Amino acid sequence: MREGRVSKPRPDLSVIPIREAQPILSAWIRPRIPLKLIHTHEKISDADLLALAILRYLHKMPYFSRWWHFLKVEVRFVLPSLTQAHVRLKRLLPVLETLLNEVESLDFALIDSEPIPVCRFKRAKHCKFPQASFGFTTQGMIYGFKLHAWALPNGRIVRYLIRPAHEHDLNAGEQMNADWPSYGGPKIIGDKAYVGGGYITPPKTNARYPDLRWRDEYHAARKAIESAFSSVAGRGLRWGQVKTIWSLRLKVALVLIAYNLRFQNFGPVNP
Repeated sequence: MREGRVSKPRPDLSVIPIREAQPILSAWIRPRIPLKLIHTHEKISDADLLALAILRYLHKMPYFSRWWHFLKVEVRFVLPSLTQAHVRLKRLLPVLETLLNEVESLDFALIDSEPIPVCRFKRAKHCKFPQASFGFTTQGMIYGFKLHAWALPNGRIVRYLIRPAHEHDLNAGEQMNADWPSYGGPKIIGDKAYVGGGYITPPKTNARYPDLRWRDEYHAARKAIESAFSSVAGRGLRWGQVKTIWSLRLKVALVLIAYNLRFQNFGPVNP
């Protein structure tokens, strides 16, 4: 290590002051934003805007309007209006989704799904959310969507997909496997919902031909993605109200990035 430099590989951005956390997060995001999206006349840059939007979920603030008001009044940031912030975040959504689906070579991946209801089930017949549907999950019937994801054995989410709740896990997994060769052809470990799809799955009690690739240690590995989904739900996956598919995609992307920050190395920092 060079003298005079302190390495802070994974600072907890949720416990340090917002004015200190925001520049760290902005510096990580800025090189990943295409130059054509940068507008110098804005009150804050796109990287700063995304950083503040991610910090909202680190601080577990359910509503964006209250978070924006808090930043203006309490932290005294000079920010655009709430409407302008929404419009700019919608424009930056492809950047966020690219950050979460960066191609890398993998040896193993864990696959699972998590329900995302868009309303309470008793109000579902009155809900007009586009593309939402009724579906059965381990938590019972819901009206909304499912989040399908690949995670590493350490819990980091490396790929995800949002599909209507009625769609079977195997169908969504097949769509995610479209880029399987570019990820190095990893071995994908699933639960019993993925039996018959080419995944490594635990044998059913009445299986005539059980999967001989299954190992006892895979049970412990499966807990990584289950813990990841539990943490993602705690970060705000089902908080607030969303009325359009783009707002749902934006919320999911921001929540997943906020969760994945625990695995991000922000590099050396000058003391």
